[in-house]
Amino acid sequence: MEKHHYRVTLEELNAATPENPARQLQFDFGNHDDVFVILERLGQRSDLAAQEIPVLVLGLKLFGKVLMDNKENELFSAFKPHFVEFMKTLKKSTPAKA
Repeated sequence: MEKHHYRVTLEELNAATPENPARQLQFDFGNHDDVFVILERLGQRSDLAAQEIPVLVLGLKLFGKVLMDNKENELFSAFKPHFVEFMKTLKKSTPAKA
């Protein structure tokens, strides 16, 4: 069940000119987890750069959703055990900042 709903906006920043306006992509997605709680929790990690954490969290949540929605698809089924193992490792190993 998707309890939390989000909107993601991706905007090209450095290629815009009057002749070639910035491209933009926007989409909505739902998730059973509160992404902001996860960001806060992983923000306490000492082994990841602060600017990498939102990229990692958003990437994992988006990819994980597609993977689970398509778990019977051969493209994803071979990768699923590795993804599950990575998520378990990530969740149990949260080195805190000093």
